[in-house]
Amino acid sequence: MKNNTDDLKNVYSDIKIPDALDDTINNSILRGKNYMKKNNNKRKIINGLASVAAAIGIFTLSINISPSFANSLEEVPVLGTLVRILQFNNGSSQGGEITDGVDINFISLREGQDFDTINVNFKGFEEETQEIVPSFNIDYKEAPFTMTFSISGARGLSASEYFEELKKSKYIKDVYQLITLDDSQQRFNIVFNQPVNFEVEEYKNPASFKIEISKNTKINSDKKIYSVRTNSYEKGEEFAILEEILFDIEELRVLRDSNGTYLYELGQFDSKEEAQEKLKEFESTFKDSIKLYSEERTLSDIPENIR
Repeated sequence: MKNNTDDLKNVYSDIKIPDALDDTINNSILRGKNYMKKNNNKRKIINGLASVAAAIGIFTLSINISPSFANSLEEVPVLGTLVRILQFNNGSSQGGEITDGVDINFISLREGQDFDTINVNFKGFEEETQEIVPSFNIDYKEAPFTMTFSISGARGLSASEYFEELKKSKYIKDVYQLITLDDSQQRFNIVFNQPVNFEVEEYKNPASFKIEISKNTKINSDKKIYSVRTNSYEKGEEFAILEEILFDIEELRVLRDSNGTYLYELGQFDSKEEAQEKLKEFESTFKDSIKLYSEERTLSDIPENIR
């Protein structure tokens, strides 16, 4: 029995193992891993192609359904790098950097189910890309619900041609440019037909800011206020010069009335008595140089035309 065992040991020891067997095994394992990886990549590629195909289908459908969507694609600038999300204090915020020679060249509207998005874009006058947004101020006030944009270092507002497009928003009632004697500043108002929530983001490379607007259900738009205001004026130099006289009024606003003419509002008050008292104070200050009135409005009312 022992001899048989010894014989078997000798046979086992005499088995010749090829020198390349280790390499063969390792290569086989490597081929197996590569095969699995290759097939996983194939699955990822197939899934990715399916997503792309779906997106292309939706994109093509959008063009077929809406020619205006297709036409606007050439004009919509690429969104740049986020600089800041603006923080508002008493309805006011500012952003941008000091610059000059900028044109507000494009304003776009994207309508959504729960919110609309407005993009305001900038370019240099030589058509070069504007990297940073010029210094700007945004004020949001009620009665009517108005967002006023004051942009310094901007010598052009060629984007005014898009104002009518903005009025297609379910939130926007009117959009109009404000006259100013400063040729390095551009101003315009967006008037909302209801109270809104909003968020403003500033971008660079290229320069733009984005405003997202949604419905605000917490404000009663039927609440009454009492406004101290001027006559209604046609837009022109006389009206612009009047702003120089009223420049020190902290709550001064420029508004367009129900007849398409313009006025200055010096303040809003919660009671008729308070408005009348402030009216007398202003009249004492400006004497007969400016005719002032007290007007009752709701938060959503457009000012009346007063001559």
